Amino acid sequence: MAYFPMFVDMTERECLIVGGGKVAYRKVIVMLDFGAKVTVVAEDICDELRKLTIDDIASEDKTGSYTANIENNQTDSDAADRITFIKRKFERKDCDGMEMVIAATDDNALNHEIAEYCKAKDIMVNAVDQKADCSFIFPSYIKEKNLVAAFSSGGNSPVLTQYLKGKEQEVLTPFLGELNEYMGQIREKVIAQYDTEAERKRVFKEILCAAIDNGRIPEI
Repeated sequence: MAYFPMFVDMTERECLIVGGGKVAYRKVIVMLDFGAKVTVVAEDICDELRKLTIDDIASEDKTGSYTANIENNQTDSDAADRITFIKRKFERKDCDGMEMVIAATDDNALNHEIAEYCKAKDIMVNAVDQKADCSFIFPSYIKEKNLVAAFSSGGNSPVLTQYLKGKEQEVLTPFLGELNEYMGQIREKVIAQYDTEAERKRVFKEILCAAIDNGRIPEI
């Protein structure tokens, strides 16, 4: 089955990740990279997740929650305000109020239980490596600022999507990410200056081609 490609604004949206291992860590980094507010529920967390916390267990509050320290990770500067760890077993109520849930434990039965509960509540859910339990799947993707390319094999072949990602990285460079930011900055000005869609398209294409040919971003 082919999955419908849909880009969703996750800025400040609530996302629950159940599990504290390296797979959970990778999902945390992805969701923070796209601006989500992340809650992690796990009895224990891996070293990579621990590096996101402030003084680890010493900083726990009375509820068993502790917040993130962005010093040792590659997320943006406001990540510390967007991630919370809760150190205990998963409870179904953890899903309530969430817009997205990721079941990333090493217990397939628990992941299935989480997925079934979320589906009954109409919450988007991904159970890692359990395709039948997912209402959405994670693509392989490349992100340069706001420019994103993503690939999905419908869950059939992650190796193939990683191959495609590697090929696309040769094209989708940091320069194109910067160029995309520039194009966004001038968009309203061009729209206001030219009356027809054909004229605007011509101007945007000329600017794009000139920037790529010259290898530099034009001055605004």
